[in-house]
Amino acid sequence: MPEYQWAVRNGEIITADYDRSMALNGDQVKTEIKNAFESLGNTVNIESVSDELSEVYKVSIPRNGQILEVYVCAKGTTPGGRNNLMDEQRIQQKAKYLNYTFEKLEEGEKAISLGVYKMNSEVVFCAWRLMRSNAASPETPISKQIKINTIARALTEGFVQQDKGRGEYACAFRKEFIYFYLNNSDWLHTGHVSELAEHSTPEQDYSTSDNSHISGIESKFPRNRIVFGAPGTGKSFTLNKEKDDLLKNGGEYERVTFHPDYSYASFVGTYKPVPCVDSDGKDAITYKYVPGPFMRTYIKALKNMKTDNPLPYLLIIEEINRANVAAVFGEVFQLLDRDEDFVSEYPVRASEDIKKYLAEELGGCAEDYAEIKIPDNMFIWATMNSADQGVFPMDTAFKRRWNFDYISINHNENDIKGNFVNLGSGIYRRAIEWNELRKAINDALSSYKINEDKLLGPYFLSRNIVVPSEGNEIDEDVFVSAFKSKVLMYLFDDAAKQKRSSLFDGCKETTKYSSICKEFEKRGVEIFCKEIRDKFPRIISVVAESGEEYKY
Repeated sequence: MPEYQWAVRNGEIITADYDRSMALNGDQVKTEIKNAFESLGNTVNIESVSDELSEVYKVSIPRNGQILEVYVCAKGTTPGGRNNLMDEQRIQQKAKYLNYTFEKLEEGEKAISLGVYKMNSEVVFCAWRLMRSNAASPETPISKQIKINTIARALTEGFVQQDKGRGEYACAFRKEFIYFYLNNSDWLHTGHVSELAEHSTPEQDYSTSDNSHISGIESKFPRNRIVFGAPGTGKSFTLNKEKDDLLKNGGEYERVTFHPDYSYASFVGTYKPVPCVDSDGKDAITYKYVPGPFMRTYIKALKNMKTDNPLPYLLIIEEINRANVAAVFGEVFQLLDRDEDFVSEYPVRASEDIKKYLAEELGGCAEDYAEIKIPDNMFIWATMNSADQGVFPMDTAFKRRWNFDYISINHNENDIKGNFVNLGSGIYRRAIEWNELRKAINDALSSYKINEDKLLGPYFLSRNIVVPSEGNEIDEDVFVSAFKSKVLMYLFDDAAKQKRSSLFDGCKETTKYSSICKEFEKRGVEIFCKEIRDKFPRIISVVAESGEEYKY
């Protein structure tokens, strides 16, 4: 047998032979998982979910008079197996085991996928992001790998992440970190832990009875809500109207827009240099905790809880999927799980910085705020446009914590019906209703099998352009400029990128954006394909010898 690398006590890496008798069997794996969950003094029950699914275990953990159930898909790790690599461990878990556990996760249960590494008496748990397998057969083994160096570091450091590429991490940890991993597994595989001390909470209080976070505010609107739809369907407009409804009797809101470089420090808060005046009256720089929009809204909501007039406090996030939400939310992500009173079901441990800041803002001492929950008077709403290029995907665990409201492609069209603009010049000039032109373009895109989230909503061009302040005639110069820079560019570069020659069939040159814009200025809707042109027939005037004018 070839020699493989092994991690042993004190994180040393050695080289030694391997034979199959060294692999952990099902009973040994089960024992190590049980020992880990009992490491904090709990007495847990663990059993396979069925004979058919022998490597999926249901762990029942007592917590404050309740039972927390965790589904663990687990197997002992073995060395090698990929291109004869000697420096990694792997598991080969059957697709049916992974898919059953993933389905439990989608149903809202706690569910994780583990590999158990054991050399001599040293045990390290390896964890990978739980995902559905699309293998053709339920019996197909699915391989997951982790480097032996990562396991060695876990032996000395306690908890380690390994960058797998594409923004995904594998984790390795000693048994003392099992609860930390369990409570943060939703984001640990997609977000990097820069300072473990700020996140480490090996034991959580699963109690949900905290009246200090319950105001009793009733609302027809969900607390966590994402409004999504095609570009221009009025997502922000809808949230803005319903924001006014939510806050009609008082309360406050804050709006933030996510982008690819947006971070946890910007969203929640962090220490930053700020200007001050020193004891000599000179300008100086000091460092203090500066809250982000989440923490500002959170503080306002908690302060309001101490009054006799509970009010809603709303955080609006525009373009939520244009940032890496797992990294931006960090441990706050766990707070999004709300109980029947709309309070965070699972609290998270506050960092020393946050505890100190909360004490300064709310009174008391820092230790009074060792754990934080979102109160029921704090609402978080967001917009999401899945048609944008470069957006970050959201995993199922994140999505299930939100209510999703879909705005269909024609939902907000009533305000723009009948509004028209004169396009083209000379024989090409005609009055075109924007809403009908938009629908004609959408019909053409749909015929090319382009998804609905790529179509044009009523307000793809902003409301102040397509809704005249008086009458129904849209300003031609403003419309043409916006149509070229927004609609034509979007169609050319994105929605119809692979169908340019078909969509712009009326143009002589379809490979250059500038040529299409130039022809649009002169010929208006004539630049489009026959299916669109035919919906806006050209009106030709002829004067008969009698002097009577005929239009056709």
